[in-house]
Amino acid sequence: MTADLAATARTVGAAAAAGARLFPRGAGRWWPDVPEGAEVLDLSPFAQVARFDAADLVATAGAGCALDRLAVRLASGGTWLALDPPGPVGRSLGGALSAGGAGPLAAGYGPPRDQVLGMTLIAGNGTVVRIGGRVVKNVAGFDLAKVVVGGHGAFGAIVETHLRLRATPEADRSRAWAGPLESVVAASRALLEAGAAPAALEVLSPDLAEGLGTAGEWVLALRAIGTRPAVEEELETAALALQSLRACREVALPRDVWERWREVVGSWPIVLRIGADPSSWADAVALAERHLGLLEGASATVPRGTVRAGTRALEPATASSMRAEAARRGWPITLERAPARTRSAVGIWGGMQPGPLRLTRALRDTFDPAGVFAVPLLA
Repeated sequence: MTADLAATARTVGAAAAAGARLFPRGAGRWWPDVPEGAEVLDLSPFAQVARFDAADLVATAGAGCALDRLAVRLASGGTWLALDPPGPVGRSLGGALSAGGAGPLAAGYGPPRDQVLGMTLIAGNGTVVRIGGRVVKNVAGFDLAKVVVGGHGAFGAIVETHLRLRATPEADRSRAWAGPLESVVAASRALLEAGAAPAALEVLSPDLAEGLGTAGEWVLALRAIGTRPAVEEELETAALALQSLRACREVALPRDVWERWREVVGSWPIVLRIGADPSSWADAVALAERHLGLLEGASATVPRGTVRAGTRALEPATASSMRAEAARRGWPITLERAPARTRSAVGIWGGMQPGPLRLTRALRDTFDPAGVFAVPLLA
């Protein structure tokens, strides 16, 4: 990496010694502001693709590398990264991994941590920590990487990552069906029961669907990626599985619908991510509506049961009651995006069960004992 890793580590170490607080930041395109009393730890200089082995489907990139620039570099070697988080395409790789929020592609390719083979981070005492490796077979310590991805910088500032790539596919096509909520629920269930395994299977609320340029109803959008025969078969199988559901009709999608999804969902002032079940995503949407009222929109990654709900404001009492109800069903709720004051009052992860809570505190005590990184995981 061309940025000065040692100098950045010294900055963190000096902050720990002085009792200062730091806020890791790459492109500054996702978190809207800096927590009060914290200084920015600028990671944007770590913006290079240090190594790219197209034949091995592995790349090493700095945390400050913009996702759109990374995509261009990878495409030049006939590869791509299955990472499509909400937000501007120019947001940084490190920011996307720290937030841990996958986009619709998580249905077929898994969450962001599944795209990471290893990484380098700076702990809160200024120590440089290397986790995992560059190749699939060298994954010692990978469990820790899975905690750091989605840790919002609470366990250390990511400065470099080793990424798992895919070969550029021959075909990438989408189809969609719209109808009343109960019909879209039935359609999503029918596809799961039929064994559908698309790259993306996303339910869009009416407001979101309309904002993406399709029908202003509940929409079930399916994306197939792969060889041309496999894509055609996936789409045709889905259409046949939904033939009997007459309340759902096929609707057109804009060619750039998935890029629009990232932009629109990423524009919601506050984004909550509910970890529900594939069969109960509609219940998670209903829970969000009960507690938050009128939503900016909702989006459900059906095969994973992940539901995003957008809202303009979030009071601590509302977040607490919403999380308490979700916890009774075993659903975590992550505050994926919000102003700093809301993050501090509500907590990014909120309350936790005793076991995970002990682990979280132990990891923070190990990697950030002085509390240098201004990341309020818990309320």
